[in-house]
Amino acid sequence: MSVEKRNVLTLLENGQLKTYLLDDQLSWEVGRESINSNPDIKLRSTTVSRRHGKFQNINGNWLYVDYNGKNGTVYNNKKVETGLKGKIKPIILNDGDVLVFGGGDKIIINTNTVFTFFSTKKFTENWDAVDTKGLQKIELNDGCESIILEKPEKGEVINNDNGVAIYMGDVTYLSGNMNLMSVK
Repeated sequence: MSVEKRNVLTLLENGQLKTYLLDDQLSWEVGRESINSNPDIKLRSTTVSRRHGKFQNINGNWLYVDYNGKNGTVYNNKKVETGLKGKIKPIILNDGDVLVFGGGDKIIINTNTVFTFFSTKKFTENWDAVDTKGLQKIELNDGCESIILEKPEKGEVINNDNGVAIYMGDVTYLSGNMNLMSVK
């Protein structure tokens, strides 16, 4: 397995997974496409604003700037708030950060919201989607250790140097050396 050091955004919307190599551009507008809006990352969810936010590279650091849309953004389980006097406050992104667009004040993951995961590495293997419907416990193996998730929650991420697993309830997405070993 090989790992490229890249800044990658993995996006899950309505069961569809897309990966964006952020380093390909300095700035990525995020939102719904319309006559007046043509974002770089086009989302379909009606809970996402036409101009929802943007990912921006400044001096080699990736930031997310939220435009304070009606249905909000959650960053690592906390609602994104405006800065002083309502000014836009950028968020410096780190490996493993999670953003959910369009879910209101909480990390709501359903067919109306968009889940994103920021990583500083890209595993060259394709993502696998594994059926985990109805399972209360899953065991993952990254080639070095086993990781057990008991009663995992939608949006739970296992991210290490060997691979990534994103549990979304009925489906778990795997990349790198991450494998589903057993289910109960």
